Amino acid sequence: MKTLLLTLVVVTIVCLDLGDTLICYKTKSPEVFVTCKGREKYCYKESYMVFPLVYSYHRGCTEYCSNPNSSQCCATDKCNK
Repeated sequence: MKTLLLTLVVVTIVCLDLGDTLICYKTKSPEVFVTCKGREKYCYKESYMVFPLVYSYHRGCTEYCSNPNSSQCCATDKCNK
């Protein structure tokens, strides 16, 4: 009985920990995702103009939103499309 109870406690802890992770886009095409670690609570998408009217995008996880003028931050799974 103690073994069953211990197993249930371990499974519960693992499931709760997995439910707390955030998934963000790393690239849009092809669709590549990254699982955020520890304190990374936001997905971001930054845009950079490389030529006139041509933009490059960087996506991923971050602990905080750095530059609100050039970045889009959000806190739900795959929100940085």
